[in-house]
Amino acid sequence: MAAYWLWRGVDGQGQECQGLKQCDNRLLLQLQLSQQGIDLINSQRVWFWHRRWPKRIAAQHLQQLLQQWSQLMAAGLPLLMCLQLTQVAKAPMRIKIELVNIQQSLLRGASFADAIALSGLFSSALEHLIAAGEASGELPQLLAQTHCQLMANNDLKRRFLRTMIMPGITLFSGVLVSLLIVYWVVPQVANLYASANYGLPRMTQWLLLVAEFLRHKGWVLLVLTTLFSVVVMALWSLPRARLCMEMGLWRLPGVGPLMHLHGQAELYLLLNLTFNAGVSLLEAIALAGNASSWRCISRDLDVATVKLKQGQRLSQVFASVGVPQHAVQMIRMGEASGHLGTSFNQLQGYYLQQAQSHSLWLEQLIEPVLLLLVSVFVGGILVALYLPLLQMGQVM
Repeated sequence: MAAYWLWRGVDGQGQECQGLKQCDNRLLLQLQLSQQGIDLINSQRVWFWHRRWPKRIAAQHLQQLLQQWSQLMAAGLPLLMCLQLTQVAKAPMRIKIELVNIQQSLLRGASFADAIALSGLFSSALEHLIAAGEASGELPQLLAQTHCQLMANNDLKRRFLRTMIMPGITLFSGVLVSLLIVYWVVPQVANLYASANYGLPRMTQWLLLVAEFLRHKGWVLLVLTTLFSVVVMALWSLPRARLCMEMGLWRLPGVGPLMHLHGQAELYLLLNLTFNAGVSLLEAIALAGNASSWRCISRDLDVATVKLKQGQRLSQVFASVGVPQHAVQMIRMGEASGHLGTSFNQLQGYYLQQAQSHSLWLEQLIEPVLLLLVSVFVGGILVALYLPLLQMGQVM
């Protein structure tokens, strides 16, 4: 069976070109391309897993694409040439393949947004933003702004992950020490206590019961955890259940407000980019609803779209769906002054700043809290082990 080859070469006019071609071997590929007037520069065989992995494009690769596309388009180059000149450093094979497929879709007459959607690599938010940029003619500016916001979000995530390294090590160490005590130390101490005639404290009895259960029926806990994860994933795919789960996540202490702030920042980012790109308010609201990663926000924006069609003002609609009062007031001021895009921009900056501040606070809080929990847990196990020894010493 003939294999697929991803190739790059130079045509008769001295311009670089690339493509995906089915051929038996590299020598035959070079021969077929030379018949078309193309000098082969390099080629790479495409295996079956190359066309399926990764499922989504990584953040660093997306940053490179958005930066190059915005710069090349701003220089006045045609879209097809921009895609041909795009080079993603250390990109997986699938990204290179999909870039070629996007070029082929454009040659068949598809729009850039439709070609992006067919690739399956990009988020729905980016697909809708590109569709809005094509409709308004502001695609280079919109891609540049999206690139800047993506860099800010990724910097925030990387900083949070770096901060979580030490708490993660602390938690892992605490769990490892606890398991060693339960599986190795507790059975030895249980044998010692079994030969004594002293009554064990209730705390020690509980520890021995837990250790016995984990040693002999720990697989039950593992199975229950797996089933719980499967049920949660199944419920997350159901619209009504996901709404309830999102509301529950937003109520979690510490992490919940951060997710809510990030969702609001994403919402006003989409409204800012689309509305300031020349898209009508009704279309901008609809695009933001389709592109939002939170079902609660999408539901509220669907309600807002219906009420806007009925002739209500945006500030009234947002107030009716539970948008905070300060955001409603900012939108009302934008409506009165005729600069609603500025209001969206200010709200996006406000929520992004609030998310960054809350993230910093959470980063400073989570390490001592985890350290305290691990200390209490491990310390409780040690106290339960040594408490009978102390009582024996007092009796003797």
